[in-house]
Amino acid sequence: MGKIRDDVLTRLVALERLEDLQSHIVDKVVNTPGSYADFYNVAAGSPFALSHGFEQLSLTRPGHRSNDADNVFFVGASTRPGNGVPLVLIGAKQLAKNVLQKINNTVQDRR
Repeated sequence: MGKIRDDVLTRLVALERLEDLQSHIVDKVVNTPGSYADFYNVAAGSPFALSHGFEQLSLTRPGHRSNDADNVFFVGASTRPGNGVPLVLIGAKQLAKNVLQKINNTVQDRR
């Protein structure tokens, strides 16, 4: 995992405004299908484990934006609109649109 992490960070810090990214990393968590099975009681990393209950429906999943950090966004099967390739792709498209809008608003505010 160390080499992959280093390679990803090398690519990210080459981007404008991310040069000091490593100085902002305060913790690291590595999740695997096994850790999801252990911590969240899901079988082999599957999103629904043994059943699909009400608490796993789209509306109860977290949104794309962090409540704690303005520039942290989430996307994937565990966020809205939900799991499955079509819904994850819809969520990724929505997130990309929201991030680009946030960037454009930030640029306009600086002018």
